[in-house]
Amino acid sequence: MSDTLRPPPPSMPLPSNATTQRIPAVTLSSAGSSPASWSGATARPAPEASGAWSPPPFPQPGSFLQSTRGVYEVCKVIGGGEFGAVFECVGPFDQAYALKMIRPANRPYQEVYTEWASEVQRLMSLRHPNVVYIYDAFEQYHLFFLALERCEHSLADMLDRPMQEPLVLELSRQLLAAVQFLHDNDVVHDDLHAGNVLIVSKVDRPVVKISDFGISHELRGAPAVRPKVVHHTIMAPEIAASGYTTKQSDLYQVGLLLYRMLTGESAVPADIAYDDLLRYVAEGEPRRRAETICTPLGFLIAKLLRRREQYRYTSAREVWTDLRELPTWKRRDPNLFPIR
Repeated sequence: MSDTLRPPPPSMPLPSNATTQRIPAVTLSSAGSSPASWSGATARPAPEASGAWSPPPFPQPGSFLQSTRGVYEVCKVIGGGEFGAVFECVGPFDQAYALKMIRPANRPYQEVYTEWASEVQRLMSLRHPNVVYIYDAFEQYHLFFLALERCEHSLADMLDRPMQEPLVLELSRQLLAAVQFLHDNDVVHDDLHAGNVLIVSKVDRPVVKISDFGISHELRGAPAVRPKVVHHTIMAPEIAASGYTTKQSDLYQVGLLLYRMLTGESAVPADIAYDDLLRYVAEGEPRRRAETICTPLGFLIAKLLRRREQYRYTSAREVWTDLRELPTWKRRDPNLFPIR
């Protein structure tokens, strides 16, 4: 999370000095409950209003967290950043979970609460085989938790070398199915990098699970929205130029992922300075790099990485229509990733 852009710090940062007051847990009544009751999130009382305090420390391995659904035992940290962490834990019925924690850090409590509640709403309403599943959500000691299905690793762990085209196409098929589902529900993910694409191994294929909807947006009929957080290395040209993101911005990020899977390299240098990055993206260097692959898949990726969104694919469904016509997909081994 350290490589993101955020607006300037709020004028009223969280005070220091902690209190020992415990906030009652906020939980979902059932895994299929309606998120409508979360509409009052802005009415939550902020703990900083009652006196000076500082954000509590992360839970430690071996500690326990209480939800109305049961007790979660924290086992180990499996990811983290400035504003939270992800823990492997054992919860009710001795089931393994990934427990995502969000803490206020240097942001107002109310802002973090609303962000957490929004992510819960989205995960509750976006049920799809390629979207990570949420089981529980609760608050304890001013920390916000989401109990999610435990995936084995992220796509980032598979990107140390180029992938074979059949695997690229199978992972792309699932990724595009999830993105189309989000867009059909008027949601732009806006943060489709390899760390947010999780993988579960099944008998006949790896299964993609899109995660982390903390900065996603609901378009609500609008063609574009202005994001508050921008991930540098996956920033689409329209965000750099105008500050707005669209459904085509997600497709640009998908193009970056496909390029990385196919070549084992990033289309945008990871250590590039921010001003150089803006120029690099504005001049269309990622698209030119994809064109140098000189294969049908390379040219398809180049179309995803075009500078102007109106010249990219119009939908994830349209991308898949072209992908499934590639010789690699048509001639694939029927025993490899069989249709079912």
